[in-house]
Amino acid sequence: MSAALPDPLEFVAEALLARGAVVEREAEDWLALLPGDLARELSVAEECRLVARASEAPRADRLVCGLGTPALERLTSQLEGAPAWASARLEVDAPRASQVRALLERFDLRNAPAVPGEIGTGSAIYVVAWLAWSAEADDRYDGIVQTGVCLDDGCAADPGTLSLADPLSTAHLRAVPLAAEALALQRGLRLARARAESALEAPLANVHALVSRRLKRDHERIALYFETLARDTRKSRRRVDPALVEQKLAHLHAERDAKLRALGERYRIRVGIAPIAMALLEVPVLRIQLRVRRRKLEGEIRLRLAAGASAFDRLACAACSGATSRPLVCDDRLHVLCEACAPASQGRPHCPACGDRRTA
Repeated sequence: MSAALPDPLEFVAEALLARGAVVEREAEDWLALLPGDLARELSVAEECRLVARASEAPRADRLVCGLGTPALERLTSQLEGAPAWASARLEVDAPRASQVRALLERFDLRNAPAVPGEIGTGSAIYVVAWLAWSAEADDRYDGIVQTGVCLDDGCAADPGTLSLADPLSTAHLRAVPLAAEALALQRGLRLARARAESALEAPLANVHALVSRRLKRDHERIALYFETLARDTRKSRRRVDPALVEQKLAHLHAERDAKLRALGERYRIRVGIAPIAMALLEVPVLRIQLRVRRRKLEGEIRLRLAAGASAFDRLACAACSGATSRPLVCDDRLHVLCEACAPASQGRPHCPACGDRRTA
C-alpha cells in the first residue's frame, strides 16, 4: 500500500496558517504575512514567499520549505498533537422553498419591518469545530462542545446541520479538498472558539452547583468539628487557668480559619477549553434577502437555511462574537445586534458597533 506525500509548500502554508499567518496562493508560489514572533522564529521577514528550494544565497524574503529543510522540520514538530483537520461535502438534498416560507412567518426582527425577496439555491462553507472542555476543582468534569460558523458572514450553524457532520457517521459526507480565504478562516476559528466558550454556560452551571454543595458540606463539617472542640475546652472538668483556655481557643479558631480558607482554593474551579478536531464543510443551502427599513434607512439582511437545519443560521452580531435568531438593527448603519448588545427594542438602541467605529 502506498500513499503520495503531501506537497511541502501546501503543508507549510497550512502550518503557517495554524500559527496565525495570512497565506495566499498566487500564480507561481505562495505569499505569506507572518506574525512578528513567528518571523523571528523562522529567521525571515514578516512578508515573504514560500519556495521549495534555494537557488541562490539565502534571502530574508524567501522561506525555503522543501523536504529536509529546517523550516519544514520545525513546523512539523510543532504540529504534533495539533487538532486534526478535514474537509468534506455534505451530500444531502437542499432545503425546500416551502421550509423557508414557513420559517419567514416566524422570523422576528425586533425593531423593523422586513420584506422577503427571492429565494436562491447554492452552497456555503462552514468551519465546524469540536472543542474539549474541562473544569477541575475537587474533581474533574469534562465534555465536548461543537460549533459551526459560516465563512461567508460569521453566522452560526443550526444544530441540525451540525448533527450531519458527525465524523462517526459518514453516510452523507464525501471527502473533498475545499479552499478558504485565510482571513475568513481565521475569523471563523475565532468565532467558533468564542461561541464554544459561551456554550459552556449551562454545563458549567451544573458544575458550579455540584462544587458549591460539596464546599458547603465540607465547610459545615469543619466548622462543626472545631465548634465541638471549643465547647469541650470551655467545659473542661479540670481547673484550668482562664488565660490558657483563651489561648487554646484562639489556636483552635486560627486552625479552623486556615482550613476554611484552604477549602476556597481546593474548590476553586479551573476551566480549560481546547480544539480537538476541525473541518471545512460544504453544505447545500437556500438563501433569501430581506429588505429592511428602519426610520429613514433601507438595507438588506441575508438569511440562510442550510441542509438538515430546522431554523435559519443565527445572524452574527456586529458588536460582539455572539449570534442571534432575534436580531435588532441599529438606526445609524443597520448593524445587526444580538439581545446581549441591544436588550431593548424600543426607542433608539445604542449600537456598540457604531460607537467602536466612531472611536477608531
